[in-house]
Amino acid sequence: MKNSILCFILFGFAIEMCLLPAQKSGSSLDDSLTSVSSESFVHSTSFKQGSQNIAGEPKFLIVGAGAAGIACAVSLLKKGFKCVTIIEAENRIGGRIYTKQFSHNIVEMGAHWCHGEKGNIVFQMVDGKNMLRSSSYIYTNFDCIRSDGEVVPNNVVQQLKTILAQIFAKREEELPTFEGTLGEYLFRNFFKILHRDEYKNIDEVIAKEFFENFAKIERSETSAGLDEISGRGFQSYKTCDGDYLLHFEEGFLHFLRTLMGADELGNDLGILEDKILFGIRVKEIIWKRHDFKVEVTCENTSAIFLVDHVIVTVSLGVLKSRVNQMFTPELPISKLNAIEGLGYGSIMKIYLEFPAPFWSSQWTGLAMLWREEDAVEIRGSQRAWLEDIYGFYRVPRQPCTLVGWLVGSNIPLVETMTNFDVIDGCLYLLRRFLPQWKINNVVDLARSTWDTNINFNGSFSFRSLKTEELSTSPAELAQPITMLGPAPTYRVLNPLKGALAVKPVVQFAGEATHDCYFGTVHGAVETGIREAKRLEGYYALDI
Repeated sequence: MKNSILCFILFGFAIEMCLLPAQKSGSSLDDSLTSVSSESFVHSTSFKQGSQNIAGEPKFLIVGAGAAGIACAVSLLKKGFKCVTIIEAENRIGGRIYTKQFSHNIVEMGAHWCHGEKGNIVFQMVDGKNMLRSSSYIYTNFDCIRSDGEVVPNNVVQQLKTILAQIFAKREEELPTFEGTLGEYLFRNFFKILHRDEYKNIDEVIAKEFFENFAKIERSETSAGLDEISGRGFQSYKTCDGDYLLHFEEGFLHFLRTLMGADELGNDLGILEDKILFGIRVKEIIWKRHDFKVEVTCENTSAIFLVDHVIVTVSLGVLKSRVNQMFTPELPISKLNAIEGLGYGSIMKIYLEFPAPFWSSQWTGLAMLWREEDAVEIRGSQRAWLEDIYGFYRVPRQPCTLVGWLVGSNIPLVETMTNFDVIDGCLYLLRRFLPQWKINNVVDLARSTWDTNINFNGSFSFRSLKTEELSTSPAELAQPITMLGPAPTYRVLNPLKGALAVKPVVQFAGEATHDCYFGTVHGAVETGIREAKRLEGYYALDI
């Protein structure tokens, strides 16, 4: 969730596991980083049960090689821990960061922007490295076009944007006590302001169409409809000052390489070289053992990982779909309530490559405003999903490519449609809204599939009315599962005999566990570091 800034400036035997090296992988933007993690490889390279670790090294297993998992692993290794391993269900690093080669350059299938500068850990990590560029010029200068091809005058668009700006200027004082949905709050205030004398020149029909398009744009920022989002929960998101639409010129993958130190170390995975096993999906996490260890089984290997700590960084969507099968015994009720109550949704991107640009060099894109009679017509057809595309925009360093943003309940359908049908629908849409331009056929297509990918089941989290109903929060999701057991002796010169300590055996990280930066990469990175610090504290290291 990005607090709507885009909207109106417009995610068989036991092994005591240690140092589970991944097979050498080639680096490519199409597959990011690939590896085949066969069962024989897992068994042959694992630290066998009964063998002794270096000075009794604790063993850490991180589930997921996204931003949170990588940040956690890097933090632990930099603090001197050695037995750190990540298992990743995909064949690449990144999680919901996915930089892909397409057309003349790269495109982002997942995380798109570094949102803000001040207080943003992602920005701080790359500041001064000349990696970031602004996309603001694209998302502030687009045309608003109606479904009959009429271009809404720029002065009217600016007035409507001003109304939205006025609403959001008051949100900090009004939303914390507002008991309805974000949609109710915005709708009520938008039309209240619209009826003031200074806006009497605006056609209310066009204003309604503009607001409906804005609601779709907002959905791309929150992954949920305005009527699904708690007004108070929306206000809990905090923005970072500075340019809100910064993109990585060489792709978000470049940030992960920086985080891992890949360029400095001259390999694909930097400090995590030989620390990631790809293609392994967790089946069960058994966390209440008499020896205070955690046992992890996987779907595609009979190997059983036996470790001291598991850090779970899978998406909230995966937790929602698999929590009852993934954890033994069942998680505490407070954790289950958090998983149920926090919202999780999807957005979709469709990249279209044309043989040559049909637009002028100054044109940056269009937002699509549906006339009611046209919307009713298309809703009754097989092209009903097209109404969920709120606009097409230019892509930096891609001279012949546009990206369409799609939101709503039709995402699973569109993710599974044929390329031909998706292209046919998008061309119909562009030719309808831009009738004065000659639009050639598409030569290539790329689209995201986060909703139907079982390793993600969606895009990112939001605060729903269910969150308030169950009185839950990201803090509840972030709480570790603990056991009272023998105090750690690692790096302790004179351990106290019989001492006890509360051991975090299963921990949770990822954007959905962040109180105020949920739905962002910087939020995910912070949570990975947070869980590493929790472990540093347990082992009495200097944090």
